[in-house]
Amino acid sequence: MPARFVHFFGPDGSGKSTQVRLMVECYQNQGIKSRQFWVRSPHTFAFVLWQLFIKIGFYRTVENAFGIPVKIPAVQNSRVLKGFWAIVEYTSVLPLVAKAKICLRRGYSLIAERYLIDTVTTVAFFLDDPSFPRSFLSRALLCFIEPETSFIFLDADYETIYARREKFYNKPRSTTLTLFNYSKPPAENLEPQTFIDFQRKAYSEFATKFPSLRINTAQFNVKETFTKVQTYVEADRKNCEPN
Repeated sequence: MPARFVHFFGPDGSGKSTQVRLMVECYQNQGIKSRQFWVRSPHTFAFVLWQLFIKIGFYRTVENAFGIPVKIPAVQNSRVLKGFWAIVEYTSVLPLVAKAKICLRRGYSLIAERYLIDTVTTVAFFLDDPSFPRSFLSRALLCFIEPETSFIFLDADYETIYARREKFYNKPRSTTLTLFNYSKPPAENLEPQTFIDFQRKAYSEFATKFPSLRINTAQFNVKETFTKVQTYVEADRKNCEPN
């Protein structure tokens, strides 16, 4: 039997997209119904509100290694705004949780590049509140994670992430329409180190709370990482089977 739900998490640029793609392809080649799933803050209503805040100038900025600013809603200095933003995010993600549960009921194995752990982590960064993952609202949201989930924490240091971003965005401009903008220089696409550092710390704590396979992808190539993931998911699935 395939895994019911696999939840990858880790900092941007750690290799999650590649591993999810490989796992979905592996399952589909075996005739297993599987889907890639992606959930990350800000969601629907929160995204619209985010854009509105940016438009009216209600934002703070964080800079990446090149000094390029990234705009974030300035909700971190008000207890009321922090609570409001968290509730908006919570209600915005629930339809996506419902979609995941529908897919599972239809017999699909879901391979999530990002899911609720990532939502909580990103909201915590927006609020500039490392304690948010331990809040009542966060714990309530994390209760929606499927009990038979296999957790995979892919990690990488900032230098490795930068090198990967630089290599990716320096590729020749594609003649095929894609979701990625190859024309932007890497300086504008590199996440701020403060964000990556915040992610890594939060994800490390989550990897303790939710027993997870931890892989530093700076130390292994794609194939080696995928072998470790496959072995772990298979073993984890067997442990979840009733005796």
